[in-house]
Amino acid sequence: MKIIVCIVFSMVIACMSMQAQVQDFKTKNSSNQAQRTQMLDLLRGEIRKSVRQEVVFVVDHFKVSGEYAWFEGTVQRKDGGQITFPDEDYECCKATCLFVKRGSNWSIAEYGAFGTDLWWAGIGNRFPRAPRTIFPTIGVYVE
Repeated sequence: MKIIVCIVFSMVIACMSMQAQVQDFKTKNSSNQAQRTQMLDLLRGEIRKSVRQEVVFVVDHFKVSGEYAWFEGTVQRKDGGQITFPDEDYECCKATCLFVKRGSNWSIAEYGAFGTDLWWAGIGNRFPRAPRTIFPTIGVYVE
């Protein structure tokens, strides 16, 4: 009986430590390349729809833990030119995104780009399973 309790306890501790692990995807490397590219391509596609231009990102913050990832970065045109917007409701050039992993694929839970407001205020409350450690600071993320 003691052996079973020890095994179960060890498994619980192992699962907790895996969930608590935070990976930094700010820089692409061989261990994160596939997942990082998948997530950024999803966001790139959404932004391309709104501005009708090919874009790339300068990554400021990109943390992954368990089934959640948080991205913050600057959007730039792929050709290096200045982004032009369809109307004046856009502010250049920040983007933020919460990704969620379902099975082996990432999807966008919520995102914002070129906004003038803090759309992500309270996102930690809307997604209570998202580890707080993926966000850059607590503050507006968990209100």
